[in-house]
Amino acid sequence: MGIHINFHKFTLQYFNMIQLLIGAIGAGLLMTIMTGPAFFSLIRTSIQKGFLAGAVFAIGVFSADLVFVSITLLGAKLLSVAQTYQNYIAIIGSVFLGIIGNRYFSKEPDSLEEKGKEITISKLKIFAYYFKGFFMNLLNPGMLFYWIGLVSYLSTSATYSHDEIKIFLGVCMGTVLSTDIVKAYFAAKMRHLFNPKVIHWMNKIVGIALMIFAIVIIAKIFFISA
Repeated sequence: MGIHINFHKFTLQYFNMIQLLIGAIGAGLLMTIMTGPAFFSLIRTSIQKGFLAGAVFAIGVFSADLVFVSITLLGAKLLSVAQTYQNYIAIIGSVFLGIIGNRYFSKEPDSLEEKGKEITISKLKIFAYYFKGFFMNLLNPGMLFYWIGLVSYLSTSATYSHDEIKIFLGVCMGTVLSTDIVKAYFAAKMRHLFNPKVIHWMNKIVGIALMIFAIVIIAKIFFISA
């Protein structure tokens, strides 16, 4: 009888963990199809600068997500601070996106390396791509409140323990990072399809998209939230 009960309990825990992992992977995949400023810059960086630059950019984005999740899990005090200064963060973020967008828009296309030729990137550039991804995500207030909403849902609407919530978030973030690296890989593989003229227009499109995101953030602060 005891063996039967233990087996049933083990089976239930096993299926609960499977359900948790599927839900976490699904939430991560949902995030990857949410088009944002980081998405456009990731694709552009990977096409123009290669897979390594795109992967480092993706790790920067992941690091910002890690900061958001840490703030969310560490308690109400940090959340209160984040909410108090959310407008300031949003303004800084919109200025940051606007500057980068304008730079992309006015930038002349870099000459692409010959097809099949390995791209070499200096250590300084590697750090630059990392911090660009980090700050582009960190200064997007929408991402912080996405993670707050997800953790709130898991804490109130789902039957997950604190440890299970940590596992869920870890798998979710791992899924996002993995898919971003896959995007960087395939974007870099497609770089031979892009000539300088196409790169020139891609710069303009990405620049316009980033400036639109900046305007939307400002509009939410001063008009929609008012």
